[in-house]
Amino acid sequence: MSGVTAVGSDTQPDLAAALAQAALALKEPETVEQALSRLVGVALSIIPGAEQCGISVADRKSVSTMASTDGMVDELDQLQYRLDEGPCLDAVRHHTSVVVDDMRTETRWPRFAPPAAEAGCISQMGIEIFRESGRVGGLNLYSSQPSAFDDYTRQAATLLAIHTSVVMGKVIAVDDLHHALQTRQMIGQAVGIVMYRYAVDERAAFAYLTRTSQNSNVKLHDVAAHIVAATASGSYRDPNHDH
Repeated sequence: MSGVTAVGSDTQPDLAAALAQAALALKEPETVEQALSRLVGVALSIIPGAEQCGISVADRKSVSTMASTDGMVDELDQLQYRLDEGPCLDAVRHHTSVVVDDMRTETRWPRFAPPAAEAGCISQMGIEIFRESGRVGGLNLYSSQPSAFDDYTRQAATLLAIHTSVVMGKVIAVDDLHHALQTRQMIGQAVGIVMYRYAVDERAAFAYLTRTSQNSNVKLHDVAAHIVAATASGSYRDPNHDH
């Protein structure tokens, strides 16, 4: 019991300080990519046993590694995606933490475990860290040592996941708002171009963009972006009259 108390007293202040550092680092609005790049560094500094880490983000269509501390992380993550099995994917799909004590004797992922162990990944931990706007983020921790992730490691990772979920909710909201504002601005520019080119009012110009989007099966924002770019280069042609 005394040994457990000593570990807690030595490490918990560092964890609290690192979480405070993460909060300060992410207090200003920024992109999702920038936030995740900062978070892998924070995770590596506060989670005992972790030698490398990465963050995978999945949506309804795909999963990808959006931040990592080492090329090995990217390689092992890509291997999991190709094989469609591994601790990272299970953590994201089942909303839980997944721990591997020794990849050399692991049987849950028979295709992933042997090459992962050969690459030097002996212990691994995956944990979901956020779920926002149709996207799910998973933190992947790697170690070359067996049984690297103990109960305290899991506690630290869980606390970081809770903190990250709150932070990323705000960051994603700001990122989505920024994208929405950019989209609105782009469409507004295209409406202005159409109004001037065809001498129509704003309603008719917007209807033109909508019709073009439907006829070409292209998103409205992309139609607007094409019109703005083509007008700037002097190569604009009416897509409704092509062919």
